Amino acid sequence: MSAPQEASSPMPTEHVPVVIVGGGIGGLTLGALLRRLDISFVILERTPVVTPQGAGISLAPNCLAVLEQLGLWPAIQANSQELQGIRVYRERACWGTIDFGLAKRWFGYNVHSIERHEFHRYLHEAAGGDDRVRLQWDVVDIDDAPDRRSPVRVVAKDGRVLTADVVVGADGIRSATRRILAATSGLQGHNTIRFTGRVHMSGYTKPLENLGPDDLGFGHWMLYSDSILTTWPCRDNRQWFIGVKHADLAPGETPDRSVWKGATPGTVNSVYGAKFHPSGPDGTIKSIVDQSERVVASNVFAEVDFPGMTKGRVALLGDAAHSMTSFFGQGACQAIEDAAVLADAIVALLEGDTTALQAYAHVRERRAQEVADFSARYAQVHTAKLPLGTGPLLRYLIYRWVPSSVWMWYLQWLYGHQPISNASKLDRQCRADADRKKMIA
Repeated sequence: MSAPQEASSPMPTEHVPVVIVGGGIGGLTLGALLRRLDISFVILERTPVVTPQGAGISLAPNCLAVLEQLGLWPAIQANSQELQGIRVYRERACWGTIDFGLAKRWFGYNVHSIERHEFHRYLHEAAGGDDRVRLQWDVVDIDDAPDRRSPVRVVAKDGRVLTADVVVGADGIRSATRRILAATSGLQGHNTIRFTGRVHMSGYTKPLENLGPDDLGFGHWMLYSDSILTTWPCRDNRQWFIGVKHADLAPGETPDRSVWKGATPGTVNSVYGAKFHPSGPDGTIKSIVDQSERVVASNVFAEVDFPGMTKGRVALLGDAAHSMTSFFGQGACQAIEDAAVLADAIVALLEGDTTALQAYAHVRERRAQEVADFSARYAQVHTAKLPLGTGPLLRYLIYRWVPSSVWMWYLQWLYGHQPISNASKLDRQCRADADRKKMIA
């Protein structure tokens, strides 16, 4: 007779103080901060390979302070392009240039444009890379005991379990974390995103050889009669373009998909190719788009009902809590702001302050709502879709006649708000890094 088989032992459960669900920009920024604070964490990513979405990214002054605190500022400066100005065109007529180079004087930083994949790599390394990011973790359940006597359980689809003192959902606009909380913990707002009726088509080009030194740092807002398109200046006169148009849905078609599969330069050219652009080698958008290294198309969604950003020992960050239109380039910036504030809240929570996450939510919910509202209003101005048919006139007056200094004055509430981690350990580390740099110099 063969020996009786032993019952299989249950899969061991690992405990990590902080579990971050989602390896995007917000989750990686939080991981990088926790790493500097010597707080153990893991980042759980659903996909088998981390693939950053999008072509370029705009890093505004309100997020650059914390990125400098993380030591990423030299790499950003070396591989991005400072925004010096935006030239506004209505069809072929130039309405003028908004001097965004003033931002450094007002806020300490200019806006920087960088390839999204490059920036994602910096954050991935700062967060500890493959040692901290665990792939193919499809989270299906988060169990936070109401009495808080036992740790939070994070369960994967394949049965793996982690326990944690705090869990952060940084898993994007279709957040599984938020969906789980809505189903099990009564969190308001079950992925309440709605289709805006718009489509974004974007790409990142090779250096445009027809452009010279005088073109570096100048972007364009192109206002056409049936659509709009923006080109942001990137390093070496590369161009990051974003086209926005109303979606033409076929009967019965749903806009549920976010990212289109198989987008090509032809996808963009079918809408914009023949339109004028002053940077095109032959004066057309097509001559820019045809030099793309990467093209992405996606439907645009916006948040309808902002949920609370915390429930018990679970917090939400970035698009998982407050997705917003991308018209002023604040989606990633707000996720980075969240991470700076949440890192300090996690320190306080682990040190025994049971109200720390609620304090994080109080600060960030209000700020995110303000920025989302501004982004939605600005989209109406930019597309000239204002009530009573006033859009075209008001857009003309704002872009043609408002001085650049007034733009900077108004943007103080947005760009002048620069949260950083105030945790003492990180401050000491930053000071030590600065002292070492002075000694080397």
